[in-house]
Amino acid sequence: MNRLNVAVVGTGLFGERHLQAYSSYDRARLMAACDINPNRVQAMASKYDIPNTYTDYRDMLDDDEVNAVSIATPDHLHREVAIACAQAGKHILVEKPLATAVEDARAISDAAAEAGVTLMVDFHNRLNPPFINIKASLDSGELGDVIHVYARLSNTINVPMKMLSWSTKSSALWFLGSHTIDLVRWLLNDNPVTVFGMSGGGVLRSKGLACFDVYLATVRFSRGATAVFENAWILPASQPSVKDFTFELLGSRGAMYVDAANNRLLQKYTDNAAAFPDMLAAVSTPRGTKGFVFESIHHFVDRVLDGGVPLATGEDGVWATKIISAIEESCRIGAPVQIEA
Repeated sequence: MNRLNVAVVGTGLFGERHLQAYSSYDRARLMAACDINPNRVQAMASKYDIPNTYTDYRDMLDDDEVNAVSIATPDHLHREVAIACAQAGKHILVEKPLATAVEDARAISDAAAEAGVTLMVDFHNRLNPPFINIKASLDSGELGDVIHVYARLSNTINVPMKMLSWSTKSSALWFLGSHTIDLVRWLLNDNPVTVFGMSGGGVLRSKGLACFDVYLATVRFSRGATAVFENAWILPASQPSVKDFTFELLGSRGAMYVDAANNRLLQKYTDNAAAFPDMLAAVSTPRGTKGFVFESIHHFVDRVLDGGVPLATGEDGVWATKIISAIEESCRIGAPVQIEA
């Protein structure tokens, strides 16, 4: 069996997901890990039996045995690593968002195209079972024309305050909105033409983080559908789930609704806590951790080995960055912003 030799740059919270995914997939061989924190990368190497570790990704790229690289650095630090990987002839999987500036996203996509390497953005909700079901219903015509979509994806305040050391370099819009904005664009198979955004709050600023608490955006797509996106970073830390993910799609012939955070399929209560364990994204089984988050990374391996267009291309990543940048601009000027094709 052909196997893809992979490396991971950035071994923090999401980087470890990549390490888990590759180490549990028989078509991948985890060859190297890189992190600026030497203690962290050494711990991950021991945990996942990784033969080579680096604190400088440029040294890692000199390894001819590495065929592909996952980039799981903070949102705003993708461009330099991704372009270097492309120039070194490595296939690239980048955590969402592709970049937090349009010029950076375009530079990454162009570098991969010029080098002839596969570039995929890890928009893993495209493999989330409820949304696959919605996509099938839309593509079959069962729901008719899409009239309106509502997507809310928010986090508890622990995410910007404790989980992300770089939250002031990102935002609820970049960190969370990148998921839902790509998801709606994919489901509708359409591009936005106008956005109007609002941001506000003061909770995070009062705690020393220069971030807005909440973003709201209304988006008009080219075929007439509207979408409302809501992203907040200040949900109470006491909530059983770190996220609140609600999705509604109204069509001319039907509607579909998703509660992706508060399902009661499995409930867990102890003396001091309540939880609704995740049964879709990351599920522990006797054969390792499974779920759509891991399937997305496995899909990248398959596309490199077998050929074909990956789940979410560099151009998809550019579009998401373009839309979010337009929402930010609208928030800044207090008026709608047109999006150029």
